[in-house]
Amino acid sequence: MTFLRNFFAREVEFDGGLKLFGGLHIAISAAFLILYALIIISRARLRLLGHFKVIRRAMASILFCNMLIHYTGRILIGEWRLSEDLPLHICFVANFLMMYILWTDNKHSLFSIVYYFTLIGPLPAIVFPDLSRSVSGYLFWQFLISHHIMLMFSLYCAFVLEYKTAPKGAVKAFSYGNAYIALISVFNRVFHTNYIMLGRLPDQLYEVFPFLDALPAFFWLELAGILALLTAYTLKFRIEKRSPPLFKRQAHFPK
Repeated sequence: MTFLRNFFAREVEFDGGLKLFGGLHIAISAAFLILYALIIISRARLRLLGHFKVIRRAMASILFCNMLIHYTGRILIGEWRLSEDLPLHICFVANFLMMYILWTDNKHSLFSIVYYFTLIGPLPAIVFPDLSRSVSGYLFWQFLISHHIMLMFSLYCAFVLEYKTAPKGAVKAFSYGNAYIALISVFNRVFHTNYIMLGRLPDQLYEVFPFLDALPAFFWLELAGILALLTAYTLKFRIEKRSPPLFKRQAHFPK
């Protein structure tokens, strides 16, 4: 029981967590950046592998099992909290939507918006993680799967499976995202919570960047969201057009 508690606990004395811009943070970010680039560059070759339904459902299962283990563990050790453990962060919402998209092969209207959310939420968290556990705790692995790996799955859908996205999807994502933030801000006020970090950013961010305290957290979150949105747009509609002929879209590929 001690091992179980230590494995699923949000904080333990012997684990200092993932240090911002520390060696592990940089190594993980660099490794996944390479994986993201390989998916985009090698998308034509990846299409030749086929078995897309099996791959999609395996991806959906990984995301689902990750959330199931995370919440089950939190409940088992008696640490589930209304103030911290509801799936209200944008990253979590994007995860559940991606599960549905991957399992049902919803390649049209929904993904054209969710694609942007898979960067708006996870990308700022990947660059500036607020993680109180390192590799010895499941919280670390939950973060890895729900952010880095979920983003990798989204890029696979966008570039290998060629799920449809459109520039207007970015406008819708921005509008829906702000509407959702307004809704969560009311929830935070009523229940005295800090979902989406609307009230205050992680303490280590203020330590590294003291100037952040000069403006409300909402301003920095909005700025980070806009930058992530522009990154998503650039990946899909700029880089893809500049790809060399070897990796351009093939008319037919195996199902």
